[in-house]
Amino acid sequence: MQSTILPSFAAGRGRIIVLTALLCALAAALTAITVSAQSPGGDGDGPVAHTGVGEPETVGQVTNLTAAAADGAVRLTWTPAQNAQVHFVVYLPAADASAGNYAHTQMVVVSGGSDTVIAGLSNGTAYSFNAIGMRWNWVNYGAVWGSWDSWVNATPAAVPASVDAITPTPTPNIPPALPGSSAGTTTPTPAPTPTATPAPTTTPAPTPTATPTPTLTPSPTPTTTRDTDNVAGDRAALVALYKAANGADWRHKGNWLSDAPLGDWHGVTTDSGGRVTGLDLGDNQLAGTIPAELGNLPNLQQLYLRANRLTGKIPPELGNLSKLEYLLLSGNQLTGTIPVELGNLSNLRWLYLRVNQLTGKIPPELGNLSNLQHLHLDLNQLTGKIPVELGNLSNLERLYLQGNPLTGEIPAEVGNLSNLQWLHLGNNRLTGAIPGELGNLSNLEKLYLNDNRLTGEIPAELGNLSKLEILFLRNNQLTGTIPAELGNLSNLERLFLYTNQLTGAIPAELGNLSNLEWLFLYSNQLTGAIPAELGNPPNLLYLYLRDNKLTGCIPSGLYDVRHNDMLNLGLPTCD
Repeated sequence: MQSTILPSFAAGRGRIIVLTALLCALAAALTAITVSAQSPGGDGDGPVAHTGVGEPETVGQVTNLTAAAADGAVRLTWTPAQNAQVHFVVYLPAADASAGNYAHTQMVVVSGGSDTVIAGLSNGTAYSFNAIGMRWNWVNYGAVWGSWDSWVNATPAAVPASVDAITPTPTPNIPPALPGSSAGTTTPTPAPTPTATPAPTTTPAPTPTATPTPTLTPSPTPTTTRDTDNVAGDRAALVALYKAANGADWRHKGNWLSDAPLGDWHGVTTDSGGRVTGLDLGDNQLAGTIPAELGNLPNLQQLYLRANRLTGKIPPELGNLSKLEYLLLSGNQLTGTIPVELGNLSNLRWLYLRVNQLTGKIPPELGNLSNLQHLHLDLNQLTGKIPVELGNLSNLERLYLQGNPLTGEIPAEVGNLSNLQWLHLGNNRLTGAIPGELGNLSNLEKLYLNDNRLTGEIPAELGNLSKLEILFLRNNQLTGTIPAELGNLSNLERLFLYTNQLTGAIPAELGNLSNLEWLFLYSNQLTGAIPAELGNPPNLLYLYLRDNKLTGCIPSGLYDVRHNDMLNLGLPTCD
């Protein structure tokens, strides 16, 4: 009997009900802290989990979450559901986070644990952290900068000094001076209502919405008889994986190492000749290494090992899998460099290596993957420049490189990616100007260049991106004026230009953005009067203009925006 790899989101509507119940339980459990606000989401907001595109297959509930601090340490205690992935991001101090300074960010990632201590916080110091507890079926998503965070501000109380002796759980550090960020996603508490006096804290850049694992259907070969020797070779490769990845402790291991046909082994799909075409062991408690023998599965089309605890290097032998279409190794603890041999996978469509501890440069050989649609290398420790060869990926739809210490300029060749829909380069150390060639990306919907060191002016060519919904340029060193051409972005919903060095007047053309919901222009050097047209977009919910050099009066209609900082501008209301 042949087994079929189920789609990650086959659970459908029933799982939404389960997710909703668990979210309610989580909200009730946060008794030791006060939820001050929810971070803005990517395609939807929620206190803990996104309930639209990218729903988790299963959700682990975090309960009994408490926080306390002694000098130099904070203890976070929780009780996750079985095998839940629990992630914490701590900003120290809160004042730095609100100013967009994340140099002191500490990240702790714990899987299935119960407590940890985060050094660096002192008794009585206000701090912010987010927590998320869930198991993503397709990847240990992490929500490090994601849109599914529950943001909390608290002032810890003293605890016994013995807490200081506990060592924090080690995880890869986000490089200093980098993120807020992934998601994604970086980050604040939403802003005050028109009657509130204090200015809103920094808002995050949402991390890309999780993309579901594709529906997999075995692709039978014309073979009608079994090749015993070759099937035996496939069996040997699977046995090697079982041994290398601690198969005895897997959550699901039905029929593994038995005499049953390979198609009856849990997570294995075979063709009519008994050859292995798919392997889905995601979120299955694999620990240990990925064996080189997996490169001996010549018919393999899908390899899903995401959301486990795999360590060690990615075997270069995976580059032998000439039929491979989907390679998902996200959410593990893999180290070392990305093998250049992966550039040989001419049929590859999805390459997900995100949320690991990979180092070194992005291999330019990845530019050979002519069929690649999704490239996710985000939230690793990759260094060096973005290879210009990535501009050869003519079928690429999503490029995620955020949350790495990448340096250098954004290659103009990225503007060749005519099918690109999502471009995430935020939270790196990129320098130089934004290439005007990005205005050629006619299918682009989301553009994240935030939290880098970009300089120069905002290219007027970005006004050509007719499908753009999100433009995040915050926390850079951009100068010059805001291009009036941005008023042509008829589908734009979020425009984040804050914490730069922009000058000149606010273009009245921004009032043409009929779908605009978020407009953040604060912490620049903008001058002149505030255009009354800014109140035109009917769905505008957030409008922040503080910390500029604006003059004149405030159009009364701007007070009607639900969340605004008009009272912080120190200007009179226009008659």
